[in-house]
Amino acid sequence: MIEVIYNPAAGPTVVNRIDRVRSCLSARGLPFRIRETAAPGDAVVMAREAALEGADAVVAVGGDGTMNEVADGLAGSATRLVFVPHGTGNVFAREFSLPDSVEGCLDLLSSGKTISVRMAKANDRHFVLLASAGFDAEVVERMVPRQKNLLGITAYVLCGVRHILRSQPTLWLEFPDRERVEAQAVLVVRGKKYGGNVTIAPDGDIAGETFQVIALLRKGRWAITKFVLDALRGKHTASRHVLIRECSSLFVRSTIPSASQVDGEYLGPLPVRFTITDTLLRIVVPKEFPSP
Repeated sequence: MIEVIYNPAAGPTVVNRIDRVRSCLSARGLPFRIRETAAPGDAVVMAREAALEGADAVVAVGGDGTMNEVADGLAGSATRLVFVPHGTGNVFAREFSLPDSVEGCLDLLSSGKTISVRMAKANDRHFVLLASAGFDAEVVERMVPRQKNLLGITAYVLCGVRHILRSQPTLWLEFPDRERVEAQAVLVVRGKKYGGNVTIAPDGDIAGETFQVIALLRKGRWAITKFVLDALRGKHTASRHVLIRECSSLFVRSTIPSASQVDGEYLGPLPVRFTITDTLLRIVVPKEFPSP
């Protein structure tokens, strides 16, 4: 049995993708059920129910936020995750080198392979790819689905430009060795990619047992602007104002309110503790993707 879960808030054209999913699965003679989410958290419950019912795979159709909820519901189960991207950043699709077409993604059910990766947590919420606190998360908090559907990644850029005019809170990062670092923004990355196909963590390993912490140490609007420009050119890792650390846990707090996000979706206010867990997620990927 194949469970298909999609988010109608991913935009009006997501219906076209669902029609193609229906046609593809029907042509392959695979039994399936299609379910539509109505509110945040629905995909978590639906995916968990599918796993308990013994579904072979759950096909998540939508953006990285939909993927995150489905992955959270499948965490620790034998049910596999198949992702058909239809979102703003589509970091998951780029991280795992997924095909561009619906048909290509569904073909992986027979032509791909299944890998198991450890999931990370931000407080009590699982995430697969990346999380952040500070500036990046505050931009995500201020974005609305309509903006993302109309403008795509441009919506994030415009929201970021507006937000950079605001004063930014100071973050305190606490590492496992009790080292404390003052920063303006921090990214916690499991793989290598960030939105828009930016390689933010060249040494990231989605199949590993740690994550990469990328922290902007320097304060001010120009520091954020320069970090973004350097990241787009792949030069941020050489900056003396950027700290890059590999670890399995990180605690982040701030003296004034700030935000956190996971896989491109707003999580909540700080403080937040990021950790690597022993919980595995089974993901269907192309055969060419390196095995853990």
